[in-house]
Amino acid sequence: MNQKQQRYDDEISLKEIIERGSELWRYLLKKWFIILIAGIIGGAGGFLYAYIKPVRYISKLTFVVQENSNNVGGLASLAGQFGFDIGGGSSDGVFSGDNVLLFLKSEGLCRETLFTNYDSTGSILLVDKYAEINQLKQKWLKNKKIGKEIIFSKYKEKSLPRLEDSLLQIIVRQLLKKDISVDKPDKKSSFIEVVATTRDELFSKYFCERLVRIATDKYVESKIKVKALNVAKLQRRADSIAYLLNNKTYASAASQQTLVDVNPAIRTAPVITEIATRDKTMLATIFAEVVKNLEIAKVSLSQETPVIQIVDQSFFPLEREKNSPFLYMIASLVFVALFIVFVLFIIKFYK
Repeated sequence: MNQKQQRYDDEISLKEIIERGSELWRYLLKKWFIILIAGIIGGAGGFLYAYIKPVRYISKLTFVVQENSNNVGGLASLAGQFGFDIGGGSSDGVFSGDNVLLFLKSEGLCRETLFTNYDSTGSILLVDKYAEINQLKQKWLKNKKIGKEIIFSKYKEKSLPRLEDSLLQIIVRQLLKKDISVDKPDKKSSFIEVVATTRDELFSKYFCERLVRIATDKYVESKIKVKALNVAKLQRRADSIAYLLNNKTYASAASQQTLVDVNPAIRTAPVITEIATRDKTMLATIFAEVVKNLEIAKVSLSQETPVIQIVDQSFFPLEREKNSPFLYMIASLVFVALFIVFVLFIIKFYK
């Protein structure tokens, strides 16, 4: 008896579900006009949005960092086969691993790039152009708390006031969040791709290229800073010794000329010439050693200097970000229609 009752209840439940589904379907068919109108309005809105949406220009730059690694010989190679690291094969530099991705998207680097010139006159900075193309200056002018025109180029050579600095932080965060992308196309390779997508073609190209240039310059400077200081110090010493050596050479020649006309009976007369000749010989020896050390330091500096190789970059005209009005229209039509159906379901169940 219980089994029959259970089967009867199941049949009733299935029948109710089918009837309820048919009822909802008939309800939606009665509302087809509302769904159609809403879908048409949504599709028209999507088409209009894609049509009036500002064009965005894409600038790409791919580069790779080539560094000279010090080879410690066959012993390190042999030890490496057994899992031992001799000679410090790992590197914790700025451009090692994923550090470069964080470095290229750092706020400090972005701020420095934004304060480069947009035109040849230097009257407009990249930050001013970015605020202009994104209508930020108009919003700031209409804002009750700001209420004035903001021109960052006035503070190029000095520190920013509190208001301008806070607005610059907003620009940097928006730029890094929406318009700049830094990634490795292949995780196993060392290639790094920087992409800038903005509403201005020149801004996209300038910002992308200068961001990479400033970052690589800082990296190269940090890598060779000590050796470069050593080369500069040796160069100054070599220049000063060369100057003294030239003076001693002229002095030695003058003393020898004087010795020709002096009375041979004066025994101390050759002493001045001998001292001048000795000083000249000593300076020449010191100069030769300094120049030798300078050349060795220059060779070491060139070996330690990393090479930044640009693999690929965008050229004018830049690629445009595609906004297909047809796709926007279809997507908006389907979304709005499904939303209206969902709302009608809610109303039906509520009643």
